[in-house]
Amino acid sequence: MIGVVIWDREESERAVIWCEDQASLAYLEGRGQLRDPSYWPRPGDLVELENELVGTTRHARRVSHVPQEKGTTVPRELRCPYDPNCTSVAFPVCDYTCPPCKTRCG
Repeated sequence: MIGVVIWDREESERAVIWCEDQASLAYLEGRGQLRDPSYWPRPGDLVELENELVGTTRHARRVSHVPQEKGTTVPRELRCPYDPNCTSVAFPVCDYTCPPCKTRCG
């Protein structure tokens, strides 16, 4: 499955991935779930993953980076739509408040 990283904290080895099937978000916990442990996924990165449902939580497994063509618009389209300098990555949906810039849509 293909997904896009929408949040990460490398220091705690956690990330959240939106998946192409538009079901639940997938949660990455630990470098042991990466095919290449030297790569840490960043917001906007396109990744390939397998997933496993544990209870009600969808976990990302065997995650690998999918190289993007130079000039791709995926990361830019996921950035905060309210402030071009904001570093938040999220889908611009109604009733969403961007945490860093505190701007609200809807």
